[in-house]
Amino acid sequence: MSKPRVAIIGAGASGLTCIKQCLADDLEPVCFEAFSTTGGLWRYTEVDEENKDPHSSIYKSVIINTSKENSTFSDFPIPPDWPYFMHNKFVAKYFDLYAERFQLIPHIKFNTTVLNASILPDKRWKVRYVTKGEDETESVFDYVMVCTGHHRYPRLPKYEGMDKFKGIQIHSHFYREPTDFKNKRVVIVGCGNSGMDISVELSENASQAYICVRHGTLPWIVPRLVNGKPIDHLNSRFLIYWLPQFIQNYLTKYTSKSTIGPAPPGLEPKVEPSSHHPTMKTNFYERLSTGTLVVKPNISQLNEDGSIEFVDGTKVENIDAVIYATGYQIDFPFLDRDIVCDKDVLKDFEEEYKENLVWLYKRMFPPKYPNIAFIGLVQLIGAIFPLSEMQARYVTSLIKGYLPPHPPIPEMHKEIRERQKYLQKVFYKAPRHTIEGYFYPDIDYLAKDLGCYPYPLQIIRKYGLSLYLKILFGIPNSIQYRLLGRQSWDGAADAIRVYNGCEPSKIKQS
Repeated sequence: MSKPRVAIIGAGASGLTCIKQCLADDLEPVCFEAFSTTGGLWRYTEVDEENKDPHSSIYKSVIINTSKENSTFSDFPIPPDWPYFMHNKFVAKYFDLYAERFQLIPHIKFNTTVLNASILPDKRWKVRYVTKGEDETESVFDYVMVCTGHHRYPRLPKYEGMDKFKGIQIHSHFYREPTDFKNKRVVIVGCGNSGMDISVELSENASQAYICVRHGTLPWIVPRLVNGKPIDHLNSRFLIYWLPQFIQNYLTKYTSKSTIGPAPPGLEPKVEPSSHHPTMKTNFYERLSTGTLVVKPNISQLNEDGSIEFVDGTKVENIDAVIYATGYQIDFPFLDRDIVCDKDVLKDFEEEYKENLVWLYKRMFPPKYPNIAFIGLVQLIGAIFPLSEMQARYVTSLIKGYLPPHPPIPEMHKEIRERQKYLQKVFYKAPRHTIEGYFYPDIDYLAKDLGCYPYPLQIIRKYGLSLYLKILFGIPNSIQYRLLGRQSWDGAADAIRVYNGCEPSKIKQS
């Protein structure tokens, strides 16, 4: 009997772990990658004449916002002597090592663009694709795993006069380095992580930089390090599950004010830290204090003469460039939109919110299409790589029959609707928050079905109380999901001990 064939679209972090998991479960993966390398978003790519619209959105200085311990895949730990927060070159190197270790490259078709994926009468998928320099080809697969992410198609705001403004206008997707704007007057729109990064960089290179806060106030800004350790090391199981939300919010506010400092008067956040995605930029307020970076409210109008007007009636002159750090539109041009979001449910949501709404059971599966899954389509508070890996494990387990089939469609709709109601209750309404999630809760949700959740009694019986205390109070990581269940890893316990400060030489060898 032939192995089930799985089409994997994209060879970034999610695509690589999907290939690896398909091979582990004796499936036949074929990965389609539009470019010549793996790494997707994390492979730095210049914007030039040959590559005017790269997939990668990272600029030269990007450093990942989650620690290496939080970011690692579960059975291939990032080396403990690597930096806490990796520059994009380290992230790409880690993916190269991962692909080499598990021999993933032979299963990837590089320079190959998927043009269309459509379901056949027998419920298999026909994938039409083209490889650079070759003719279009079609192939049939039993399953499709979509791993192209949600940082590909820039979303631009709509301001009066954008079509008349004669200066440079680009989305942050195309920003690469500050020297391109040396001695220019630049307005950056958006104060998420990209907007903060770019505005601080430009304040040291441009003659003047302005950052627009579209909601009228700044977000809560947190540092990467607290007392010399990554801030996400504090997000233990105990804190996430046992401390009430109001205490977590208090701790975040205290940390922000005691390390970053208080927000300038009139710009103080009006929402709780838990109601939006965290923003990291330790030296943002420092740059404000120099005057080379100035906070402005939302734009009301761009003018032909290079001036820009704001909603508070103020105006800045002689602007050379506007950079829109305004997020991304979720889109899969090779698929019918109705697959990603059932059009029958859109009427229940506000216009702006439904821009990026996806309607997926367990955050992966379209209810009407049981043999296609979207991997990594979550804006996680915490590292996304471990969730993508757990989703890949879930999908291949489903294909192999280790998990029961999906429930009836009405039950899947109910689960999705309840999640969306929860997201709307917790986060303020914005397109980016339609796919928001949390590290432990989202991964645990799948791990319990798979039988790899670190249940206290099982961990204590097998590994002892000491290790369980590291899981409960220690650094959040995905290695703990290799301690129990199918496809557990013998090295998991020692890897957890190393990440939590135990010297490798002092670990008792089994």
